[in-house]
Parts: sequence; structure tokens; C-alpha cells
Amino acid sequence: MRLRICPECYKAFFMPFGTERARCPHCGVYLAERRALLRTKKEMDLILSVNGSVYKALTTDFSETGAGILLNGSTSLEADTLLDVRIEELDIDRQARTVWARKVSRSMTSAGLKLL
Repeated sequence: MRLRICPECYKAFFMPFGTERARCPHCGVYLAERRALLRTKKEMDLILSVNGSVYKALTTDFSETGAGILLNGSTSLEADTLLDVRIEELDIDRQARTVWARKVSRSMTSAGLKLL
């Protein structure tokens, strides 16, 4: 399952991996893939380094140019933040920029990263 945020009503919901065209259960809007490069849906551990602090997170999906992540804890990410990303499973150790970030619960943040 992966966490999605509806672009219409901004409510979070879970949907199965592999579901490319789904409806928001809250408002009914269809969700379409907007990216030129399709993302591979896979949960992997990653390490984020932001302003000298290190955090563990989880990918929800990734491509050559970006990744969706879930960050557990009270850490808040903001859009346009530069950070270092390490995904050992893919041998990726690069800088990234947050494109968007949303608090989906008191203890979880969802974010989209652009790998630089």
C-alpha cells in the first residue's frame, strides 16, 4: 500500500501499489500520473541529512530523477529544502531538493524529492 494525497481535497488515503488510475475515496477525483518518467513503486530504507541532522525515512516510489518518501517522527520538511539522500539498496548517495512536503499525521510527513 502507498500513501497518496488527493490534489483536489488534499486528504490522505492509502491505495495498492500498481494502481495507476485510482479515485480519491473522499471526493471521487481521478488521479493520473503526471511525471514523464514512471516511478517504480518500492519501499526502501533511506537516510536523509538535513542541516546536519540525520533521519531515517522510507521510499514509496522512485525514478532516476526523484522519489516519494515517508518520514516518521516530529521532523518537518519544507518545500525547496536541500538535503543529502542515501539509499543503500540502489547505491544512491546524492543531493536532493524537496519539491513538496505535507504533514499527513502528527507523526508522519510525506514528501516528494527531486534528485540533483
